[in-house]
Amino acid sequence: MRGMSPLPPSGRLRTLSLATLANSVGLGLWLTGAALYLTRDVGLSAVQVGAGLSVAGLVGLTASVPLGGLADRRDPRTLRAVLQVLQAAVAAAYLLVGSFPVFLVVAVLELLLTSGNLAVRAALIAAVAGPQARVHAFATLRAVANLGIALGAGLAGFALAADTHLAYQILVAGNAVSYLVSAALLLRLPAFPPPPRPPTTATLRRGRPLHDSRFLAVSGASAVLGLHQTVLTLVVPLWAVTLVGAPPPVVSAVLLTNTLLTVLLAVRLSRGADTAAPAARKMRQAGLVLAAAMLLYAATASLPTASAVTLLLVATAVYTVGDLWHSTAGAGLAYDLAPPDAVGAYQGADGMLAGLARAVAPALLTLVVLDGGVPGWLAVGGLFAVVGLASPALARWALATRPACSSMVSMTDQQSITIRPGGPDDAATVLRLLDGATAWLAARGRTGQWGTEPASTDPRRIAQADGWASGGGLHLAMRDDHPVGALVVGAASDDVPPATEPELYVRLLVTDREHAGLGIGARLLEHAAELARSRGLGLLRVDCYGGDDRALVRFYEGCGFTATDAFTVTRPGRDPWPGQLLVRRLG
Repeated sequence: MRGMSPLPPSGRLRTLSLATLANSVGLGLWLTGAALYLTRDVGLSAVQVGAGLSVAGLVGLTASVPLGGLADRRDPRTLRAVLQVLQAAVAAAYLLVGSFPVFLVVAVLELLLTSGNLAVRAALIAAVAGPQARVHAFATLRAVANLGIALGAGLAGFALAADTHLAYQILVAGNAVSYLVSAALLLRLPAFPPPPRPPTTATLRRGRPLHDSRFLAVSGASAVLGLHQTVLTLVVPLWAVTLVGAPPPVVSAVLLTNTLLTVLLAVRLSRGADTAAPAARKMRQAGLVLAAAMLLYAATASLPTASAVTLLLVATAVYTVGDLWHSTAGAGLAYDLAPPDAVGAYQGADGMLAGLARAVAPALLTLVVLDGGVPGWLAVGGLFAVVGLASPALARWALATRPACSSMVSMTDQQSITIRPGGPDDAATVLRLLDGATAWLAARGRTGQWGTEPASTDPRRIAQADGWASGGGLHLAMRDDHPVGALVVGAASDDVPPATEPELYVRLLVTDREHAGLGIGARLLEHAAELARSRGLGLLRVDCYGGDDRALVRFYEGCGFTATDAFTVTRPGRDPWPGQLLVRRLG
């Protein structure tokens, strides 16, 4: 059973998961019972409830960026806990609602806090998990949230079955208590004070996501693809019952299929979306899979009821894969395209665009699909396919103006690294760094890249290091006057296809593994880009080991490079060496 649980092992992410579970159980209670409580117990009309929630939802979006920006300047753990306590008070205030004006005030306050808290939550996930694991953490919390909502919905069924004033009050109170439990669990996490932020003009400009047109274009594409959520929760139920003729319990089966698959697959399908380039490719896959699901939903129109119900469930399984890919890809893009000192504000902008799409989705999709029938499904599927296919190009456009690997390391760590030119006396330093990297790789069974023998005992490698050190292309990363990385730039090797335009080529990039996590490789690659620009060059190329799990390829892709040609180096007496060429256009 342990392998079936979405909860991670003991640690910070588990604590955050438990806080999410508590919060989402309350959310499940409220989502299931809110409409009936407000209409049957409070006495509001369905039109009043719908209009009030629409107005509150649009007003609430205005809190996303300001509260996300506040999370960049304050401890996101404490800020989220405070917001949870405030949300508990607002959730309890629904017990006082007796008229439409009071309902509107409470709903606006609720959705202001909810919208802003989602941005703070994204910043907290980044702080807890770090740049390398935040997308995995995001997927884990999604699985946990789905489990909690399902549990809450099940508990709400008892209140709905009783259908009494007391039962509805208990439901509302349970939602309020869940926020308090979640806040208490959050305070078990350590504080995450932000690093010092130098008040430079560039930093302030990067911290304003609503003026970052390239980021908004990528997030806007993700928001358009996010229309699929309304397809599942609104369009499919209405289509299944009114047009396909399925019995109403089929709607529960469809939603349960999605929930169970999300709990089981969310973490597994999150792999490979940690940085923008692979995340954009996953977004492309999501768009195509979601388009296929729309075609399957459309096909149910011409089938007998029993066959149509089966196909509805199959389509929902396909849909869920696309949904999960879209979710993790969207998170990877929003995180990786955000400056390290403005993660919260950028997540707020991303959430605001997603919220706007959700606001227009019900009216738009019911008109297109329920009135349009099969052609409407085809139109929605075509939209998803086009947006998915466009995502990699949009991501490359956004990456062109960003520092390489900017999201992989904090500003403080980047500032601790300086770079100086190397010289003939630094050949021994290069060999030391190569020896350390070779030993680190060998200890992890990754011997295909550089083998197992130290470079300092290999005459070929010694001669190579001497040539690099005396050739004018060596640059050393320094931390406290200690060399922690080496970069060699120059002409391309004979093993790769020649460039069709003037370029700068990265011949070597190696870092000291004892100083891992400081973004040394990122800093050296950005230095290579600066050297190329200073020489009037618009192309930077590099090759790397392309075997095993291609982790090194993904690192370079996260630094703004695009994989192009694969090649193989033949080595007498040894296995061929698989290589991968990557290019980066310098904006």
